[in-house]
Amino acid sequence: MTQRRQIVMLYGSTLVGVLMGVLASIVNTRFLDPAEYGDVRYVQNIINFIATFLIFGYFLSGARLMAISDDRQHVARIKGTMVLILCVACLVLSLAMPVCYFLHIGKPAVAMLFLLSMPVCFYPLFLNYIDQTAQGDNQIVHLSLARLLPFLVYVPIGYLVYSHFGATSQRMVLLQWGIYTLIYIAIIIATRPSFRHLRPVWHELNDENRRYGLQLYIGSLVMVSTNYLAGISLGYFNQDNSEVGFYTLALTVTTPLAALPSIIGTTYFKKFAKLSCIPRKVIWAAVLMTMVTCVIFVLLIHPVVRFLYTDKYAVVATYASFLSVGFCIHGLGDMFNRYLCSHGQGVSVRNASIANGVFKLLGYTALVALFNTNGAIATTIICDVVYFACLIYYYTRFTKRAAYEEV
Repeated sequence: MTQRRQIVMLYGSTLVGVLMGVLASIVNTRFLDPAEYGDVRYVQNIINFIATFLIFGYFLSGARLMAISDDRQHVARIKGTMVLILCVACLVLSLAMPVCYFLHIGKPAVAMLFLLSMPVCFYPLFLNYIDQTAQGDNQIVHLSLARLLPFLVYVPIGYLVYSHFGATSQRMVLLQWGIYTLIYIAIIIATRPSFRHLRPVWHELNDENRRYGLQLYIGSLVMVSTNYLAGISLGYFNQDNSEVGFYTLALTVTTPLAALPSIIGTTYFKKFAKLSCIPRKVIWAAVLMTMVTCVIFVLLIHPVVRFLYTDKYAVVATYASFLSVGFCIHGLGDMFNRYLCSHGQGVSVRNASIANGVFKLLGYTALVALFNTNGAIATTIICDVVYFACLIYYYTRFTKRAAYEEV
């Protein structure tokens, strides 16, 4: 499959996935009130937050090793090693849920959600594995399925179940996350990992992780983990989790916008490893695609929210309009992130991630305390601009140095 067709496939599946994600949120918000929906999203934020600590950069290192390898058996063994790491991380995440239960014992409804999520809390780790292996091995079909299939399955099943038996936050967690978990397991099996002769691969992965993956892991601890801090701080500074629900629902419909421009970087990841710079036409294609998508989104989000959601969620459209700009800028930065990662520039990406995370840490605490959800939105946009600017700086410095060395 040509890279152009891969880009079209991944772009199309991501775009449809965005629409299906909106439908999934419609199903959830129609059957739950804002406070209950906020409880679900609050627990989800905590689980995602914990999950970011558990991989230690190994999946990023595995993706790079796959990108530079042409040996299919070796690639399969790298995947097998990553699956074993995934199993250990899932065990730790599951054991963390009772701890979260006792920490939230003062809020019984929220605490019970942590206990119930124990068998279905693994899906963020599963998706991380799929994203990295698909990128490193250029398996865009698997990534497209992961972006689309969970929503396609959940939306009709969720609607039927909640219509006939009613909806509770507990039932929603078990059903939605359970469906995601089963689908991701099927996709992981389809990646065909091999579990033979893994000892030398484990040593190779460890060496690569020390040089490269661990640097990205340190950056991701600061940046990715702080992504979930807004949902936590909004719950802390408000009487209930309604604002958490509004803000995270706005994130649900806008976060995929960051994936659209980064699609080019994901598709070209294996080729980037052999290029001295990103072709100019690729950069302009990403910028044009991002601008068009952002303008269309801003024009449509208000009528779409008014039509699809109840009046209780009308403020989500305003939140999403502002957030869309930040996420589109972030997505463009991700394309340069992919290029730097393909060349093993983990320190540069780490520094950009740390800069992003430090601003988020300050904003999601101080600005949220002062300005509530408006502070969270402002923080997100500022941090996306900082992230983009840092990656442009490191990309320019790396390509200039590479061009000088060639001469």
